[in-house]
Amino acid sequence: MAGAGRQRGGAGGSAERGRAREPPREHRAPLGKEREAAKAEEQQQSEELLKQMTAERQKMVWEWQELRGFLEEQEQRLLSQLEELERAIVQRRDEGICTLSWEISLLSERGGEKGQQPLSQPLQGAGSTREDGTFWKPEPGFVELEKRLSDFSLKSAHLQEVLLGFKAL
Repeated sequence: MAGAGRQRGGAGGSAERGRAREPPREHRAPLGKEREAAKAEEQQQSEELLKQMTAERQKMVWEWQELRGFLEEQEQRLLSQLEELERAIVQRRDEGICTLSWEISLLSERGGEKGQQPLSQPLQGAGSTREDGTFWKPEPGFVELEKRLSDFSLKSAHLQEVLLGFKAL
């Protein structure tokens, strides 16, 4: 009998515990509705976040496309300026060589004549001989060109800093 009492008590206790976990039937319907509402709200929130994420993705793609376009324009502009500077350097070099070649030619002709003109007298039309007949090296004309090239070096250094900043992102 003692064993039978335990079984009833054990079975009865187990049934009571099972009922304690489950709400009564009259409370089940509102809890189901609350859960459905919470589920719908969670679904709505996730959909809104997904829409925001898609918009951010599109915005980022557009901004990077704009940045790429801007950088390509700047690259072309700077390369064009470098080509212009290169042409100016070559032109200045060629002009200087031409002038010096002409002066050498004049000196050679002058030295080859029978009635030689003293070298201490300035050459007619030669801007590189001083009044005292000594050679005066013409202003190289590269100073302004060197400054322009230096400006490009500064731009390049700045560009490198910006690039490092992007890589740090």
